[in-house]
Amino acid sequence: MNRVFFVRHGEGVDNVARQFSYKRIDRPLTERGRLQASMTAEYMVGKQIDEVFSSPMKRAHETALIIAERLGMEVTVLEGFREVNVGELEGKDFSAETWGMYHHVVGEWLSGNRSAGLSGGEDYDTLWSRMHSAFVQMVNGKANKNIVLAGHSGIFIDTLKDLCPGLDINWLQNVEIYNCSVTEMEIELVEGKLKGRLVDWANYSHMSGDALTRVPGIPPLESVRK
Repeated sequence: MNRVFFVRHGEGVDNVARQFSYKRIDRPLTERGRLQASMTAEYMVGKQIDEVFSSPMKRAHETALIIAERLGMEVTVLEGFREVNVGELEGKDFSAETWGMYHHVVGEWLSGNRSAGLSGGEDYDTLWSRMHSAFVQMVNGKANKNIVLAGHSGIFIDTLKDLCPGLDINWLQNVEIYNCSVTEMEIELVEGKLKGRLVDWANYSHMSGDALTRVPGIPPLESVRK
């Protein structure tokens, strides 16, 4: 069984600008984001990490590089870990309306409508296929490895029901995950299929001072409905 430490990237310029991003919009970390990544790197020192992986997006890749440098490792970038393709929402400002559109599609996915998708974006089958393939690449042929994955809240939360079956749908739609919080999972590959178990959710106890922000990557559904 491999242990994956999923790190949501540090604060990025896109977060501060409060805009949706996927590929065309791709900005680096802020100064606070780099501080958050540095604190996360120190947290990882005692975790006996074997490998570091990352999304190709700047804010995630920079987070991974800061962690990997502290650990004396290289970063493996996998395209499959890129954030959700939000289609026509890319570049648009965060608002109750735009988050409502996002939550509507995610709600469809969680209800089993795998063909739903944002206009110009990807459906669930496409999203899960690339996420699954990237995870397989990351853990295939490995056992009892400790792996850091720097990525994004959207693709992670939206596919978690398939990574770790049995999770409550309402919880998934309202869960919060902050910049550089660390989620631990046990992951194994059984006959080509991923089998995962949550160990610790979005731990941010290693954050302090200016690095400690409690801004969720995705606002809870209940907050959008208010």
